[in-house]
Amino acid sequence: MKKLCVISTKNPNNILIDTISKVKEYYPDFDIIIIDSDSDNMETFKKIPNDVNIELIKNKNWELGAWYYAFNYYNNYDIYMFIQDSLIPIKPFKLEYNNIVNTDYLYSFNYKATLEQGGYLQHLRDVYKDTELKFISNINGNTLITGAAHNSFIANSKITKKILELEKIYIDKKIIKTKIDSWLSERTVGIMADKYSKKRINIWDYFKKVNLKRDY
Repeated sequence: MKKLCVISTKNPNNILIDTISKVKEYYPDFDIIIIDSDSDNMETFKKIPNDVNIELIKNKNWELGAWYYAFNYYNNYDIYMFIQDSLIPIKPFKLEYNNIVNTDYLYSFNYKATLEQGGYLQHLRDVYKDTELKFISNINGNTLITGAAHNSFIANSKITKKILELEKIYIDKKIIKTKIDSWLSERTVGIMADKYSKKRINIWDYFKKVNLKRDY
């Protein structure tokens, strides 16, 4: 069973090195790749271990752009872990590999909110209307959803492919992403995760989010 951890980063500092180190310690059976999101400071990349692949693709499409690239170019894995560089594992979590692959379990950083909470509901509707994911546009704004914070999750390849249809819509429509789209993706990733996974497991307690205060 092959497993891949994909870490998105932009202008990283030693937090990225810490995240890599902890992934190696707690999830040693995962290969690791780093997806660069248009960095202009490359110094930290020199500190990354040689057994970690680095893709300097200048990704401009936020986390889902990084996940989409990685999934399409590293498509021979059974399980994918997608995390931001600032989500540092702080203790090991026993991932149920067989249930991830065979029973469609999905692990994410869950939060409860209504679809309209946080705003920009009409923008979300406009993105997905008249597409194969138009059901998202038709969800009532008051509907309570389980979002996926930081667009980060662990899932099998089948569910990952379904979730990344969200990104394909943006590519097909040639929509230039902003931070608003990244915020909305936390909601839509959660919607897709609920639609296609059999069970969602919250892993907030096993990671620490560090605020890097990036200037996008």
